[in-house]
Amino acid sequence: MTSISNDVRLELYRSMVAIRTFENGVRALINDGKIGHVSFYTGGEAVAAAVGAHLRMEDQIGSTHRPLGHLIAKGADIRKMMAEIAGKATGSNKGKGGAYHIFDPDVGAIGANGIVGGSVPMTAGYALANQLKHTDNISVSYFGEGASNQGGVQETLNLAACWKLPMIFVCENSSPEEQTMLGHKIDYPQLSITDISLRAPAYGMPGGSHNGWEVEEVYKKVGEAVTRARNGDGPTLLEFKIHRLDSDEESKYCPVRCYREKLMKEGILTEALDKEIRDKEAKLVEEAIDFAMGSPEPELLDAYSDIFVEDA
Repeated sequence: MTSISNDVRLELYRSMVAIRTFENGVRALINDGKIGHVSFYTGGEAVAAAVGAHLRMEDQIGSTHRPLGHLIAKGADIRKMMAEIAGKATGSNKGKGGAYHIFDPDVGAIGANGIVGGSVPMTAGYALANQLKHTDNISVSYFGEGASNQGGVQETLNLAACWKLPMIFVCENSSPEEQTMLGHKIDYPQLSITDISLRAPAYGMPGGSHNGWEVEEVYKKVGEAVTRARNGDGPTLLEFKIHRLDSDEESKYCPVRCYREKLMKEGILTEALDKEIRDKEAKLVEEAIDFAMGSPEPELLDAYSDIFVEDA
């Protein structure tokens, strides 16, 4: 993959703006005392946007305790997402999942998880199902640098490699300068000893570490991994180094600001088009907030529904 069309580049930018705008809307609700705590994804927008751009509706993603960007990039309904965060009956999961366990099976967003690394083994299960059904659908497992040291994650990497599962491991490392893991000097001068992707060769799979705020770099590397997985050649471990940000765009690591400047410099994005994109996403988020705030609370007896499936 040597070039990216301008249409795709604008869609990558729109997706990042959509994620940032949605999270800023959630921040406003928190500041107004209307909803509780949420762990934000701000700063990682380039990763979710680039991964989502390669996925089909039939592909699955497993997410983290910072799932909002992942779900939006996968095409989840933001009205239902906002209602779920607000704990309303109209939410994606009827107000029972909240921000930490939100999912939308209609678009293959199968499970955020408040447990560090908790969704990684489950995502491998979806990959195995895709393989057994002889489809070329794939699954993507998102996890962070902390989860990279969990035993379940290591076991899943091993099993996925042994079975050549059609999946991609996407580690979003938000503390790249302070990664806690043992390392040793090896002859990989292009990599730091703390790069999580150095574990990939030990599991017999390709991997690499990249700047997670450079959306086109992420897009290209994910594209290679997607092709590999769809062709039945097994999993890939990709590490994207990011920086968690607040809602502004002043940081040199802000993927939204960096990409806007790049596209404007190249004449692909204009001030007028940028305003159009931002205004449209802001309107959609405003509608999602109105939907959520106007939705009913779950009934108390709803706590006893959806607990198990009869005759399963």
